Amino acid sequence: MAEEFRLIARSELGESAVAVVETPRGRLAVGISEGQPFAVSNRCRHLFASLGEGRVAEGGCLECPWHAARYDVRSGKMTRGPQGKLFTPVRGAVRACANVTAKLARHPVVERDGVLYLADQRQ
Repeated sequence: MAEEFRLIARSELGESAVAVVETPRGRLAVGISEGQPFAVSNRCRHLFASLGEGRVAEGGCLECPWHAARYDVRSGKMTRGPQGKLFTPVRGAVRACANVTAKLARHPVVERDGVLYLADQRQ
């Protein structure tokens, strides 16, 4: 029988729709995007902010709390580079580099009775 690890109840996510959860695979950003559960790497590829402290933005992207870079949680790709005048000249390069060398790791999640679980990948 496959083993699963309890992550968080949907009701515990709050308005941000994401949280940091300590798991056997390390700290993950866990949440709900467009009605679907997800678990991804917790560190932004820009300056390593905790993505679980960010929010799920319009279009279901996970937004970094520091510089508002955004990630598609289905693919792990950065969809928008860091925002702000300081980053204007480099945001495209940051996004391109992150998508080639360091997409967010994605982990399988299942939801039962309003609770998210990290699925066992050994099945």
